Amino acid sequence: MATADLFQNAADINSIVQALTAMANASDVFFLVVMGVLVFMMQWGFAMLEGGQVRKKNVNNVMMKNMVDWFIGCVSWLFIGGVLCASINPADFISWWQQIFGTNWANNGIDLANWFFGLVFCATAATIVSGGVAERIKFSAYVLISIIITAFLYPFFVYLGPWGAGIINWHDYAGSLIVHGLGGFLALGAIAAVGPRVGRFKDGKPVPILGHNIPMAVFGALALAIGWYGFNVGSSLALGDISGLVCATTTLAMAGGGIGALIASKKDVLFTANGIVAGLVAICSGTDVVSPIGGLLIGLIAGLQVPIVFRLLENAGLDDVCGVVPVHGTAGVVGAILAGILGMEALGGAGGVSLVEQIIASVVTIIYGTALGFIIAKIAGVICGGLRVSEEEEFKGLDLAEHKMPAYPEEETSVA
Repeated sequence: MATADLFQNAADINSIVQALTAMANASDVFFLVVMGVLVFMMQWGFAMLEGGQVRKKNVNNVMMKNMVDWFIGCVSWLFIGGVLCASINPADFISWWQQIFGTNWANNGIDLANWFFGLVFCATAATIVSGGVAERIKFSAYVLISIIITAFLYPFFVYLGPWGAGIINWHDYAGSLIVHGLGGFLALGAIAAVGPRVGRFKDGKPVPILGHNIPMAVFGALALAIGWYGFNVGSSLALGDISGLVCATTTLAMAGGGIGALIASKKDVLFTANGIVAGLVAICSGTDVVSPIGGLLIGLIAGLQVPIVFRLLENAGLDDVCGVVPVHGTAGVVGAILAGILGMEALGGAGGVSLVEQIIASVVTIIYGTALGFIIAKIAGVICGGLRVSEEEEFKGLDLAEHKMPAYPEEETSVA
């Protein structure tokens, strides 16, 4: 009798363990899906932030590029990118493709939730490039660039770094370098390849070309900030105590970024909005290892550098329409390096972050992103019969030249 009771108790315990495991898996799936949806909202924020910073004759084109980044990213990530970020073994690709066309997806919830969460990060990296090359790049060339980034360049960079094989190892909790730094420097290379907009420089001196709707841009920056909680908090991939610290450092970095840009730009609304985003970019790397005060300082420094780097690019003859290089590229580098400093235990951090590794990774990101951004833009130009639209089409505006539809049609329609 005692033996029978023992077996019954063991069976009961096993049932309880299975039930708890199922609950934990369900919780993780729910967490990843909700956080992923928040990150997906960042596409909305990017569309508004970029749309407000271009002239009204190019708004539809910017919106279309942001939508296409998502469409293309979904397909690229499904067939290539989602595997490449974890493996370069051909057998793993074959195995994944067999699963894609298989029938046992209903019991694969956690894998699909992870796939979705990886996808929204990939789409973010691609979308960053759009703002840098706005108002003059051919739509077909941009689509090809987006395909290459989402299928190959971003996934392979993930594979090289700490989220993949760790061939180049550094601390990047939510992607200051892996996502934003890479996107920013891919944009820098593409900006150099496509050249400036007509009229942007005269006699070697920059001539401002103002966007059409600053409130739209500010709204976009704030929408991005909402999505960023999914970006950073979700990077834990499961619920845990670390989420509280990540939420706090993210919030304070956002505040610091806005304050820094406000000061450095002398109350410029657009720079301040972009400074908020720069602070959020910078904290991604060390959001789990720095103190709340460390998060504030990281955001402050990231915000301060935005108008400074933007002016340096202007003086170098580089036309970064939406300021994506300072907001994502250099802000990502600032965040990665400061994670190695403010993450030290002596400065209130959790420790365990190598400053040398952070610096090496930053240099690699700059070289990898800028060089490949330039190369793929030139390749896209050759394949598409030119990288940029004609001067006549640029003057007309890409909404009409590329999409045959103005963003504000009532302004184009006369009333009898």
